[in-house]
Amino acid sequence: MKNEAFAAARTRLPRIGLAFRAVANASFFVLLPSLFLLLSCTGHPKEVRLKGEFEHLEQGEFFIYSTDEALDRLDTLRIQGGRFSYTLPTLETATLHILYPNRSELVVFGTPGADIVIKGDAQNLNEVEVSGSEDNDVYTEFRLEANGKSAAEAKALARDYILQHPLLDMSRFLFTNYFLLDPEASPSEVTELYDSLCSAQPDDLTLSKLSTHVRALGKLRVGNPLPDFSLTLKPGHGGNGEEERTVSRADYDGKLLLIAFWASWKGGSQSVLYRARRLRRELKGRGKDIQLISYSLDADERQLRRYEERDSIDYPSYCDFLSLASPLVQAWGIRQLPYAILVTPDGHILAAGSDWMKDIQPKADKL
Repeated sequence: MKNEAFAAARTRLPRIGLAFRAVANASFFVLLPSLFLLLSCTGHPKEVRLKGEFEHLEQGEFFIYSTDEALDRLDTLRIQGGRFSYTLPTLETATLHILYPNRSELVVFGTPGADIVIKGDAQNLNEVEVSGSEDNDVYTEFRLEANGKSAAEAKALARDYILQHPLLDMSRFLFTNYFLLDPEASPSEVTELYDSLCSAQPDDLTLSKLSTHVRALGKLRVGNPLPDFSLTLKPGHGGNGEEERTVSRADYDGKLLLIAFWASWKGGSQSVLYRARRLRRELKGRGKDIQLISYSLDADERQLRRYEERDSIDYPSYCDFLSLASPLVQAWGIRQLPYAILVTPDGHILAAGSDWMKDIQPKADKL
């Protein structure tokens, strides 16, 4: 766990250190009480507090969730009079995602003890500004600078920010979002950036956990064999039947297969389930067959059952209720939802990705 005092004052310590070196012994005792005050006086060291203010939005709801387990559910931000406030109990910096009604997202870094201020215009969500910590200040600067750039230009800019700010949590996010999750990223470039972050923060436990995903690079590349898997299906879910059973990759030898990773709390999930059913129906109309597997990253069994019924999941449905910490998700390096993998009868990956129309549909049209 990060030292709370260090997290609150890490941006100020270099200047304080210079001040200490610039003064004589007597001055040290004058500055010392101020230092302790700086390190300890946050008012709420075990909480992150968010305050938001939006023009052209009197009332409504945003959703908020976390990708680093700071939140174990999808929560709600209620806007009244264009404002909202939210408090998250946490002892570690949390990467929070605010989900707008149009399904776009704003990433906010919540440092314990910090008061995070979010200001913007509901008619121009791309230029919302977040302040209250160095992570949010620098990430806002990055977002505004990347706005309007091509994907390649934004990626190059992300690399620059990562190398310039290796101690910030937002750099870890940029690394994950622009490099680790990019199926076309060069493994050597990803490894190089990861090693530079680890050199700067050798004791960062969250960063060390990403090593699993770095090692998983290439596992789901198109053309590679699908890695082995074994899933124990719980009775009463989807088309699992009334008794517990296990399915593995060998059960699908000689069969076309599509695995859909999704979660009820993540936008786009319903779409991938619908498209999977439609693909099965279209292939059946052409005298072909495809096997489907639903892999949910939900944490609430009742919520999962509702979605299985609503989306007509009548095929094998797996969920271990560990969300992004699910072992197979970790081993395969899946960090984006929804995510689909289309596998040929000989066990090779024909298509994979989080964008169905770009990643899956072109190959599915040729089946």
